Amino acid sequence: MRNLILLVIALSCLPVAAVSAAEPPYPHSRVIVKLTWDPGVVRIGEGNDGRDGVGDNWPITWGDDGDLYTSYGDGPGFNIAPRHFLTLGFAKIMGNPPDITAEDITSDADTPIGWGNKGIKSSGVLMVDRILYMFVRNYQVNGDYRHSRLAWSKNYQKNWTWADWHFSDTFGCPEFVQFGPNYAGARDDYVYIVSQANNDSYDYSPDVVMIRVPKDKIADRSAYRFFSGRDAKSGPVWTADIAGRKAIFTDPQGTNRISLTYNKAIRRYILTSSHRFGPGTHNSSLGVFDAPEPWGPWTTVYYEDRWSGANRTYHHKFPTKWMSADGKTMWLLYAGLGGNNYAVILKRATLELAAGTPRKK
Repeated sequence: MRNLILLVIALSCLPVAAVSAAEPPYPHSRVIVKLTWDPGVVRIGEGNDGRDGVGDNWPITWGDDGDLYTSYGDGPGFNIAPRHFLTLGFAKIMGNPPDITAEDITSDADTPIGWGNKGIKSSGVLMVDRILYMFVRNYQVNGDYRHSRLAWSKNYQKNWTWADWHFSDTFGCPEFVQFGPNYAGARDDYVYIVSQANNDSYDYSPDVVMIRVPKDKIADRSAYRFFSGRDAKSGPVWTADIAGRKAIFTDPQGTNRISLTYNKAIRRYILTSSHRFGPGTHNSSLGVFDAPEPWGPWTTVYYEDRWSGANRTYHHKFPTKWMSADGKTMWLLYAGLGGNNYAVILKRATLELAAGTPRKK
């Protein structure tokens, strides 16, 4: 298999610092004093606008072999020829930025191009005990795309088994909370899943909701429990009734295509989200938040309407493999339209920490 791997470190026109017109939903972090963006990016793929790039979305997880496993939507992936456009395709990314490469993985879940909500897209992938789990969004039921469905692979994305159930309410764009390789360093024996609190990944919701499930029962719908608030000691409360779900995070400006990853070195959970700014689904906004627990309490690290200038960017995330040993450097993975962003795009963030910030044990 021949790969189209174009690695470019290019200067970006984005400002390093800017002031958002929107008010952040939470006070500024007392742990992460400042986040500074590098002016350049690392890119895999030419990233031509629209349908000529390699793809978008890039849900990603750290495998037991040290590689990152991902999927893409509405693109041809990394092969030079033939260029088969897929609404759902699979790949892996190797190395550390700026020295990264990627290659396609041919799968029985490869899905012919559908474009937008007319084809399933992966919203989250996670490796646990050498099994890769995936949620897809846009799963159609009776002509309605606003559903999500689970699948799993025991051979590194080559073959998939599909669950006989799906979510029809709220969890329209599920994403797994990410820890270390093969789920090493997880907080407990549960897998945590978050989503904007609606069933349409092309719309905004003010809230983010959460589920957890024992890591050996991910395929079992009856084992899922929904975050339903806090007890008298501020601990999480869980319910089997999806109607009892409550938000773990709220932004009146809206949330969309969120991610949640754990920065082990500074013992903080990092949440990213787009927020509503202007018309349409995708825009130039970005919010970065931190918390000591995956359900909060949250503080704001960075919040900007025009983070990507005139370009529309989305599905921002900080893969845990690309966090430095001291936690002060993280690489943001994202995709978008405009500015050759329809590719694998990475941008380095440097954190300034408050004195006395707790570090990993």
